[in-house]
Amino acid sequence: MIFQSDHLKETPDNMNDYLTGRLFIENETVGIQLSNGKEVYLGERDHIEVRNGDEYHPVATREALKAKTVEGLALYAGLYARVKLLDESNKGIGWF
Repeated sequence: MIFQSDHLKETPDNMNDYLTGRLFIENETVGIQLSNGKEVYLGERDHIEVRNGDEYHPVATREALKAKTVEGLALYAGLYARVKLLDESNKGIGWF
C-alpha cells in the first residue's frame, strides 16, 4: 500500500529528474525497481541515495554490493531510493 505521505515525499524527487523506487541487488548488480514494476540496472557512475526517515544518504554501487546484514543479506535491498542516471550505458532510458 502506498501512503499519501510517501507520495508527497516522492513528488519532489520526480520533479528533479530522479528515478525513484526500491533498490535491488541481483547477481552482483545494483538496480532500482520503479513503481510501475520496471527495473533499471545501475552503473558505477549513477548517483544513488537511499532514504532513512526524512534524510537521504548517498550510497556507491560498490557499497550497495558489499554491505550485508548480520544474516548475510544485502543491507540496502528493498530500501526506497532515488537515482540520477550518470552512467553512459543508461543514457536515453528516460521515463517509463
